[in-house]
Amino acid sequence: MHTSRQFWSGGTLKMIDLKYADKNLYINNRLVTLDYPIKEAFTLSDKIIVLSDPDSNLGKDGQFKNLICLDKRGNIVWVAEMPTDKNSDVYYKISKRNPLTVYSFCSFECEIDIKNGTIKRKIFFK
Repeated sequence: MHTSRQFWSGGTLKMIDLKYADKNLYINNRLVTLDYPIKEAFTLSDKIIVLSDPDSNLGKDGQFKNLICLDKRGNIVWVAEMPTDKNSDVYYKISKRNPLTVYSFCSFECEIDIKNGTIKRKIFFK
């Protein structure tokens, strides 16, 4: 189980108690069950960023879009854009939280816009 985060909103410090294990995400002690195991989850501004385990969708058809943003009620705000349309591409690591920067299996480093999940910048690094 992983622990608490806080964020600033409107000049005041507000607390989001965030814990996760397997597919279970606890937001202020409210359980939200996701479709896939969670590799990493954290707050960024007033949003909750979740990276699902990249291996949890192996062998299934279609591209696995495994980076999502939730609001504090557990509703999906966006699903992150992928740098390619290849079925084998998936995000496997968050390299920076702010700005949100992730690595994809097809060798892209992507900066994700936390407002809408689109790619602001991508660099091929292989």
